[in-house]
Formats: sequence, structure tokens, C-alpha cells
Amino acid sequence: MSGGHTPSVSGPFSALTPSIWPQEILAKSTQKEESAEQSEFCYDEFGFRVDKEAKPGSGPLPGAALVEDPPQRLRWQAHLEFTHNHDVGDLTWDKIAVSLPRSEKLRSLVLAGIPHSMRPQLWMRLSGALQKKRSSELSYREIVKNSSNDETIAAKQSHRAFLRGDMAPQQIEKDLLRTMPSNACFANVNSIGVPRLRRILRALAWLYPEIGYCQGTGMVAACLLLFLEEEDAFWMMCAIIEDLLPASYFSTTLLGVQTDQRVLRQLIVQYLPRLDKLLQEHDIELSLITLHWFLTAFASVVHVELLLRIWDLFFYEGSRVLFQTALGMLRLKEEELIQSENSASIFNTLSDIPTQIRDAELLLGTAMQLAGSLSDVAVETQRRKHLAYLIADQGQLLGTSAATTTLSQVVRRRTQRRKSTISSLLFGGFLCPLGEDDLEALKAKNVKQTELVASLREAILRVARHFQCTDPKNCSVELTPDYSMESHQRDHENYVACSRSHRRRAKALLDFERHDDDELGFRKNDIITAPEPRPAAPVQIVSQKDEHCWVGELNGLRGWFPAKFVEVLDERSKEYSIAGDDSVTEGVTDLVRGTLCPALKALFEHGLKKPSLLGGACHPWLFIEEAAGREVERDFNSVYSRLVLCKTYRLDEDGKVLTPEELLYRAVQSVNVTHDAVHAQMDVKLRSLICVGLNLVPSEQVLHLWLEVLCSSLATVEKWYQPWSFLRSPGWVQIKCELRVLCCFAFSLSQDWELPAKREEEKQPLKEGVQDMLVKHHLFSWDIDG
Repeated sequence: MSGGHTPSVSGPFSALTPSIWPQEILAKSTQKEESAEQSEFCYDEFGFRVDKEAKPGSGPLPGAALVEDPPQRLRWQAHLEFTHNHDVGDLTWDKIAVSLPRSEKLRSLVLAGIPHSMRPQLWMRLSGALQKKRSSELSYREIVKNSSNDETIAAKQSHRAFLRGDMAPQQIEKDLLRTMPSNACFANVNSIGVPRLRRILRALAWLYPEIGYCQGTGMVAACLLLFLEEEDAFWMMCAIIEDLLPASYFSTTLLGVQTDQRVLRQLIVQYLPRLDKLLQEHDIELSLITLHWFLTAFASVVHVELLLRIWDLFFYEGSRVLFQTALGMLRLKEEELIQSENSASIFNTLSDIPTQIRDAELLLGTAMQLAGSLSDVAVETQRRKHLAYLIADQGQLLGTSAATTTLSQVVRRRTQRRKSTISSLLFGGFLCPLGEDDLEALKAKNVKQTELVASLREAILRVARHFQCTDPKNCSVELTPDYSMESHQRDHENYVACSRSHRRRAKALLDFERHDDDELGFRKNDIITAPEPRPAAPVQIVSQKDEHCWVGELNGLRGWFPAKFVEVLDERSKEYSIAGDDSVTEGVTDLVRGTLCPALKALFEHGLKKPSLLGGACHPWLFIEEAAGREVERDFNSVYSRLVLCKTYRLDEDGKVLTPEELLYRAVQSVNVTHDAVHAQMDVKLRSLICVGLNLVPSEQVLHLWLEVLCSSLATVEKWYQPWSFLRSPGWVQIKCELRVLCCFAFSLSQDWELPAKREEEKQPLKEGVQDMLVKHHLFSWDIDG
């Protein structure tokens, strides 16, 4: 800075961008007549105030960002020259492209750390902020001019449905001195950084009226101003809001950051199971601590030198770095947490983690070793699911302005990165930015969604009324869907619990009279249950003594019966109901295949992309096939042979409980095997799959869990469906909740009901002596010959 005071090398303020050096403090520090006692505070290289007494104990960190590593700087220079400098002469920043091409070499350099003097230029290029700055129709000067008028901000904000009204300017003024009070650049109204921060925050509130002002943006912007010029810091904030973080991260509802807290909790289950168990045992809500970590991208919780290293990677790889960093921090303190004595101690340790970690190499190394394989697709898939849960839980399901705006933000963001001419040709209209006309069309589509849900709800109620009329024990069933967040957690808990408590059952095909005490008599359609466990006796229907004679229980009695007099049912945890058996009650077939299945098909067809130039089929069954295959890739022959072997969709031959994803894959393959043999249409396949889903009984049925599997398959859903479709909107959670109502009823529906009747195999007659013996002993088996 010409004519100004310059910090000493590695001294106070030396790491800051020159234009923000606090000249009044630098001037005082150079006055020889000022005694040490007159100066109450001293400052570190980042401008943060440090008490003189505490200074010796809080000295510079190892590997301080200010002291650049010469070999590392040379590696960066060599990379930039090799990749970008095609002209003769010295390398200058104006010759380097606005966006650095991604490569493993560049990533390794970023992970090792960016030389501090290069950070302003490299951050702008890594994050995409420089591209925004140069391509924007509005300059920063124009944005500042428009945002300088309070009435202009209020008018623009009131145009949106869920904004913070006209309170942004006033709240910004209140928070300016609260944002970074210990830093000399923001400590008082006369500090050099305060007017810069004010202009940026007001500009953001004007440019993003759906956000207005959020305290999280203030902390991030203040940190950026320490190292970048004001205009560059503004465009960095735009890149963070638009590209690096999900939609609604800084909105009034904080939906984006709330969603990420649930995603983090799910990742802890996957990567840190011991910590997950500890948090559950002590009932600790981790988001109370970590929400602020994410909201400020760690700006308010870690030392600045560590923050710089985290941000190097964050600006290059995006928001998954926030999860990797958080997981790395938790892993470093996992043993200490597990050894904590009580909940209060655990909570305090968790709260202190960011301030206790000072070694960037250790943290980033641990984070990459633990969760380096975490992909953007995995994070986005979890985000999609938990965002839908949150919106459903808050009652913002369909037709609300908040859900519509959130959805349109996500659409606009994905448009900028994923538009493809090839995909447009293959799948018709692709993602495009939403204008006012598009938003109106989106509202009309939301009305259609509401109609589709109403049709589904009516179909479900008709099925429920059928059960209640046909089988009175169903009259007490609650038919109101449960939309609470807890209900989704219980789905998976019930799924696991049911798999551990099942008992095999069989349905009587014929009457069987009881003549001896050790026989079990029954009537056609009675349900015989596997015996309760007894010492040294396996729980099974099949007797080990005779493969043609089974043992079971009915009405408290245990006895033997002919195996061929019954049909084995899938394991169930609730009582069989004649109302759900299509071999006994034909009306259930009309209700399920004729009413419920068409309603579900209409939902799956909503927003399904139509082929444009290349033609070809476009049917929900094709989407389901691909999504099921993506989730579980298995060898088909092996899967089907095991499925036939165990005669159930739920258990593998080794007794392993299958996941909903595996169940879906097996069910799709089973339907294909039986239906392709008779050239059945895809509509028939879809109806048969729905029947299979209603039959299967982990958590009573898996149909609603299959919907979650399909809608969470992010890449497949985006390939097959328009952005305004039901399956890509948070509304799919409502469908799941509606379908859960059917879990209260027991179905026994034939997968092959619509297929041509199979020709009965000719039976070979038995010899008279054998037949007489079997009839006498009630061991008749149709496939026994002489």
C-alpha cells in the first residue's frame, strides 16, 4: 500500500490482504515513544487480538500458513506453467484460465495446501467465482448501488413468499460488530472491514431475496475479506451460495443445513459405528453442535490456519469436504468420547473438538483415510431423501411456495452443471432455468401432483374398507397416514425387528379330519403355524422324520398333517386375513390390480421423460428395472436359484435377512422370469410387482420401502424423470406415508394372477397298496408314485 505502513514479515496482520491492513494500529505500533504498557493488546498475523499475557502460550502453529513452503510453491508454479502458460514470457495471472481443469495432480496439490500468497487467485478459479465475476450481466458496483437503498431491498424481498420481510438491513447493522469482534478489522464502527462487510451482506440480501440475510453468511464473508478484495469476496460468496452448498442452506428455514445434519448422522452410522452407538445410548442430538460447523463452513469454530486448509479443499471439491472434515474431527476424538463418564462430558467434548485440533495434516489425513471414498452422488442421494423427510415433517408437502421455491432452486443449480445434448436427444426436454412462466407451469404441475395423491389415497381407503368389511378384526386399524420424522426411522427398525421374530405358516388347501391325538385337524383356508421353540427342537413346519408329513400348530393344538394338504406362506408377523387372499376373496384382486395399481402407475408416469428423436419404449417398469439393478448388482442365475431354493423372498439359504434393495431386485427378476415366458406386457409386470410388495412381510410390507429405494436412486431418477416430476420432488415422501397405511393389512396375492393358466401336469396313478396306506395314515402326497 503506497504511503502506508507495512506489517513486518510474519508479524501482526502480515497474512491479510494489503488493502485491509488496519493502518491506525500499524501506525501506533511503529511509534517508538509508545511504551509496551500503553498497548493493552497485540495481534496475530490474521489480525486477531491476543492478550499479552496469553501470547506465549498461543504462539504460531506448526507449519503456519504465512510461512510458505518454497518447494510447494515451486510445484504450484510448475503445474500452472505446464497447464496454462502457452505464451512466451513470464507467467502472469491474466494468462491463466478462469477455471482450472480438474485432475488428480491438481487435487493432490490442493490437498497439500495452497501457498498463502496464491490463495486469492486460486480460490477464485477453483470455486468458479472468477467465472461468475466475468460473465455476470450485473457488475458488483451496480449490485451495491441497487442494494444501498433499504426500500429497494424490502420491495424485492416482499415479492417472495418465505423471506425475512424488510428486516435484512436492520439485522445486518446489528450483527456487523458481532461477527468478528476480536479481529482488528471488524472490532468497531471505524474498523476498515466493517463497511466492506456491510456492502457485501446488503448486496447478497438484494441479489438473493429468498435468503435475505443469514448470520452464517456474515461469518464466512468476514473471513473471506481478510484475504480477498471486497469484490472478489462478494463473488466467492455467490459461488458458495449457488454452487458449493445446497439450496436453502442460508434460507429462513435453514432446510439445507438441517438436511446436512441428518446426512452427517447417517454417515456416522456408516463410518463411525462405535460413536453412533454412544450417541444413541446417551440420547445426544449432535446437530446442536455441528449445525454451526456447517452453516459457517467451519469459519467460526476452528483456528484460521486450519480453516485455510479446509477451505482450500472445500473450494475445489465442494460440500462433501464439510462431511469429510467433520468425520475426521470426530474420529480423532472418538476414543476420548467413548471413555467419557456421562452425557454432559460427551457433549462438552464434542463442543470443544474444533478448538482442540490444530494440526491440518493430521486432520485432513484422517478425514481422507476414513471418508476419502465418499462421493458427491452418495451425499446427494442422502440429501434428497432427508430433505424430503424434512419438508414432509414440516407440512410443506405439495403446492406450498416453500417447497416450490426450494425445488426450483435445486433445478436451476443442477441445470448449470449437467446439461447434455446427448441426454436431451435421448430423453426429451432436459433441465432448463425456470423463468416466471416456468414457475407458473410448475405450480400447475403441483396441482396435478395433488390430484394424483388424492387418487392414491382414495384407492388405499377402498382397500382398507374392504378389509374392515370382510374381516372385522381390521376395524380398529388407524387409516390416517403418519407423516412424522419418527415414522421413517421406525420403518427400518420394524424391518429389522420383524425379520427376527417371524414364524413360518401354511394355508390349508383341503379339509383334514383329525382321528388320532397326534394329528392336527383343519378346514380349508385355515392357517397352520410353525410350532413355538422347544428345547432341542427346531422351529419349522417340516418334520425331520418324514418329508411328506409336517408338524404345526392351530388354535393351540400341535400335530401332524399331510404336507400336500397345505401351501407354505411367506413368513409373517401378523395374522392371516382371508380379505387379502385373492384365491379366496376375488374382490381384493379388483381393488389392488384394478384401483390401487393404476393410481400408483399414474404417479410413476408423472414427469416421466418421453423419448424425442430415437424413439423406443418409455414405461415406469423400465425405470424400476434399471433402479433395482443399480442398487443391487447380482448374477441373475445365482439370485433366482437361491430364491427358488428357499421359497421366500426374505431369507437367503444361509438365513441372511435381505435388505429392501435386495428384495426389490429379486422381486423384479422373479416377475421377469415368469412374465417374459408368456410375453406379458409391462403393465402386467408392474401390477404383479406391486402385489409382491404387498405380500412381503418385513415391516409387514416393503412396498413403501421400495418407493424410498427408487426415489433415492438419484442418478437413475434424474435420467428418467423431469425435474418437476413427483419422484424428483419432496412429495414422494407423502406417497410413502400413504402406502404405509397398507402395512396394517395381510395380503396373499398371486404374482401370476394375470398370466395364462399353466397346464396341469398329468399325475401318474399310484399303486393300490400304496394309496391305501397313505389314506389310512393321512400321508397323501400327490407327487409320490409307486
